[in-house]
Amino acid sequence: MKRMFFSGRGRKRIITIPARLRKNFSFYTFLLILFSGIAAGTFSGATASGELVRSLDTIFLTNYELRCTRSALESFGASFACAFIFMLVFFLLGMSLWGFLITSAVPFVKGYGYGISVSFLYHNYGMTGILYNALMILPGAFICCAVTAAAAREAFRNSLELTRHLVSVPETPAELRMKKYFVTMLWLLFLAALSSLADMVTSILFSPIFKFN
Repeated sequence: MKRMFFSGRGRKRIITIPARLRKNFSFYTFLLILFSGIAAGTFSGATASGELVRSLDTIFLTNYELRCTRSALESFGASFACAFIFMLVFFLLGMSLWGFLITSAVPFVKGYGYGISVSFLYHNYGMTGILYNALMILPGAFICCAVTAAAAREAFRNSLELTRHLVSVPETPAELRMKKYFVTMLWLLFLAALSSLADMVTSILFSPIFKFN
């Protein structure tokens, strides 16, 4: 629970690092990368054109017009299809020997797409855009961010283990490790479905109050 560091004068200073933080360091790292993408997208979104935002909406599904006009099932299906694409990318990266080298780029891209679309809403629709984001996007995005960071961590770890196998004998049998990887990614896909369910619920509850013209 504690790590000890010594100063130049011989006095010792004890810095307590929570075990939970050390254990989940990689998860928080990927979460930070995702938030960095959101920040970068937010700065870019202020000057983004409507055409660019609409093209990004095809992938990131923050399209305010479509969310307000689709049926509940269509909202769920579109949201889950978007989540499935990113989960598939993570899964394939985790199965690649070199996937760990580019895994961190995916959360950044995910965050960038979210940030640029939300920033566009803020700058073009003011309080209406802010309210739309809070009610329609954030509930599902909160779950989605956690799932994205967790999937990035699992893909990174599995890819790194595959690479280590080339130079050393693994401590865990390959079959057992791959089975664990499959089960974990399926569980994360289920959580991604919950994020899509949250999108569907918010669409049902709040879409009638938004009219973007």
